[in-house]
Amino acid sequence: MKRTIAVGLFVLAAGCQSKKAETPDTAAAAAASATPAPPAAPAVAAVHIVSPADGDTVSGDVTVVLSKENVTIAKADGGHVEGTGHHHLFIDSPPSPDGQPIPPASATTVHIGSGDSTYTFKSLKPGPHELIAVIGYGDHIPMATRRDTVRFIVKSSKKK
Repeated sequence: MKRTIAVGLFVLAAGCQSKKAETPDTAAAAAASATPAPPAAPAVAAVHIVSPADGDTVSGDVTVVLSKENVTIAKADGGHVEGTGHHHLFIDSPPSPDGQPIPPASATTVHIGSGDSTYTFKSLKPGPHELIAVIGYGDHIPMATRRDTVRFIVKSSKKK
C-alpha cells in the first residue's frame, strides 16, 4: 500500500510539473510577440547637391551635379505623380514655398525639365553665392522634400 501511495504521488507530481501555469509576465510577452510591428513611415524624397560642395571656391563656369533619393527624376510633363519629379535650382534667391508653383525660368530660377541631374551656370558674377536645389512635380509644384543648400564663392577670373 505504501508503494501504491508513493507511485500515485509521483504521477500526480509529474503531471503538475508538465503543465506550467501562465503568469501575467509570460502572457504579456506572448501577446507582445504576436502583435505586428507598426508600418514603416514612407520614405522621404530628397535632393543633394554633390558639386559644388558647401564652402567651395570655384572659377569660370559652375557645373552643378545633383543626386536624389526615394524619388524618380523624369522629364517635366505637366503631371503630378507621387514619387516622380524633376530638379529646380534657385541661385541667390529663396525657393518657392511648399504648395506654391515654382516661377518660370529666370536669372535666379532654373528648371531642369529634361530629367538631367546636372546644370552649368555660365558667367556667374565673382563673389559669394547661395544655391538651393528643390524637386518639383511635372506641374512645377515643389515636392515636400528635403531640399539642399550650398554656399560657394566664384573667384574673379581677372589676371593681376
